[in-house]
Amino acid sequence: MGVTVPSGFPKQAIVVIHGMGEQKPMDTIKSFAHAVWTADRDVHENGLRDSGEIWSKPDDRTGSLELRRLTTRESTPTEEGTYPDGARQDFYELYWADLSGGSTLGDVQNWVRMLLLRDPFTHVPRRMMTAWLALWIVVLVILLLVSATVLPAPVPLPPAPELYDFSLWNYPPYRWLAPVPGWILAGIVAVLGYFAHTWVVASFGRVVRYTRALPDNIAARKAIRERGLKLLDDLHRTEYDRIIIVGHSLGSLLAYDLVSYYWATRAASHTVTKADPDEFTLLCTLEKLAGSLATEKEAAGRATLLDQYRQAQRAFCRRLRTRPKPAKQEEPDRRWLITDLITVGSPLGHTDFLLANSPQDRVERIAARELATCPPIREELDPDVRKAAGADGLPLAGDKPALFSFPTKTDGEWQLHHAAQFAVVRWTNIHDPARLVALGDIISAPAAPIFGDGVVDIDLRKLRGQSLRFTHTRYWAEAKPGRNTPPHLAELRTALDLAGKAKL
Repeated sequence: MGVTVPSGFPKQAIVVIHGMGEQKPMDTIKSFAHAVWTADRDVHENGLRDSGEIWSKPDDRTGSLELRRLTTRESTPTEEGTYPDGARQDFYELYWADLSGGSTLGDVQNWVRMLLLRDPFTHVPRRMMTAWLALWIVVLVILLLVSATVLPAPVPLPPAPELYDFSLWNYPPYRWLAPVPGWILAGIVAVLGYFAHTWVVASFGRVVRYTRALPDNIAARKAIRERGLKLLDDLHRTEYDRIIIVGHSLGSLLAYDLVSYYWATRAASHTVTKADPDEFTLLCTLEKLAGSLATEKEAAGRATLLDQYRQAQRAFCRRLRTRPKPAKQEEPDRRWLITDLITVGSPLGHTDFLLANSPQDRVERIAARELATCPPIREELDPDVRKAAGADGLPLAGDKPALFSFPTKTDGEWQLHHAAQFAVVRWTNIHDPARLVALGDIISAPAAPIFGDGVVDIDLRKLRGQSLRFTHTRYWAEAKPGRNTPPHLAELRTALDLAGKAKL
């Protein structure tokens, strides 16, 4: 089932990674493909019969026989863009819910305790303060109800009971619960317990399983990542011209990790030599723009530099994508096909709160290249490296020049370091700021303040105002018939650019 049939058209692979919860195989990918392909006539209007049709084909590259590949006809031709004759799309779902189960209520309780018992002035980001306080209130109410259930029932007392009765029932807020019959309190606690075991553990247990590197979680984390890396490797080896990775919610953390790990394993893909002057010039341009972004203070100047940096990313990635395929299986594949990471409803912007122990911990992880930034972190050059960079024509700005590439043992050859994937992969993050926790998407957040100015954050509230509903699961929800395309869907389609309107 992994054998592919040669196509006369360029082909793109879109890998969608679902979020937390007990997801069913194919639910996410079917709704996603319908929203960004079938329902978008602009991307497939090519004069063919049923141009928006999607076929479902068996394909074992996904790592599960429960999943199928969704494939399309060719897209609308773009004479001035990437695909003058159109391109075909293959949608894949990286399904990982089956590998992330097994968490217990105790695991979730420990995780919640870790989030609550931290200094709110230094370890809770301002934009998360409302949610953090709401979590405290929920936990305290639950503790109140549970303790009230196990207390002895209040009994009538003689005059002046305050002289000798120290029961909690005499103090707020227990006094307010005293008139409530015990069987009602017990029923409420039973319902809360059922809810905790059936929904909270099922949903947030997967968050705990993937985000916390505890001994009981290591095997699951390894299996999830190995499935994802195998899929990316299989896609790289076959017929695709471009790979796009889309991560929703917790799936965006996995998407970010997979791009990082896969980049680190493909040194040949990000090795550039002066013997190819076009590639080397593109690397020099990226290095120069990354340095300028790091020092520019004016907002207008940063916006201009960001646009230039994104164009340079696209040009450099296009060069790497069009390198020749290896003639023999044992030869290294020097191509890099992943052009875009698109995160929607992503908690990556809450890294200081959810993943790191503190903002300082996050800064230290970035400095150690444990976390990749966009643009990539640049390292101050040693004297011998500075000399080699000057000789080869790499930009050396300021008193302490820095680069995200380094020379290899071969003269004139430079390699981007293992956390420099965002020199070539464009990152678009679509988020919906929340108000009062429930309006908008409290789980999402801007990523650029954490991961660098090269990330393009799409703020949906700025585009269409404050949402009046919880929107975490609505990033590719379609508009009602007769209405214009909603901003969240328009931005997602633009980021994907399946027709290749831009010169990808």
